[in-house]
Amino acid sequence: MTQSAALSPKSVVDPRDLRMPTWVIVWLTISAVIQTYDACYVLLGPLSHAGGPLEALWPGHVFYGTFDHRYGQFDAFGSAQSWANLVEVVVIVWALLHARRWSGVVVGLIVTVATFWKTVIYFLVEASSGLEMTRQSLERGDITGFLMVAVLPNLFWIVFPLAVVIALGRQVLRVGRAMQDQTVPRGT
Repeated sequence: MTQSAALSPKSVVDPRDLRMPTWVIVWLTISAVIQTYDACYVLLGPLSHAGGPLEALWPGHVFYGTFDHRYGQFDAFGSAQSWANLVEVVVIVWALLHARRWSGVVVGLIVTVATFWKTVIYFLVEASSGLEMTRQSLERGDITGFLMVAVLPNLFWIVFPLAVVIALGRQVLRVGRAMQDQTVPRGT
């Protein structure tokens, strides 16, 4: 029996698994815009920060900076993360341009893993420093502000990337299994 005759009908790769789901394309597009906007705010500081001539372009960031001083003043880690954001945006754009190809799915998965872990590291740095950059909001008794401004919006950068990693990771596993099934002769 030839190898092609031995292939199971289930081993054929579903064409939908070879392209990004629409919701992932939407998320990556939104992510690229937000990461670019965010990186520009951080890297253009102090011009973009409170009192700077470009402050009006980032009112939400200026407000957020009152809760997270990493955004309200220069911080080397925040700056490094912003440069990483710009690199991620370049990779996201490449993945989006290839969203209907297998390579776009794989690169989308890789860049989303980077986004997820970069956010986790941001939280870990803050927690490990004893809340150095956000503690002042707790010290002034603004626990609700701390949770609603400094914590909740950042959780989206963990939850959504994690959902994308799970979805694209499952696609990669399905394609990998189907490809493996196609290369292993049945009944041997």
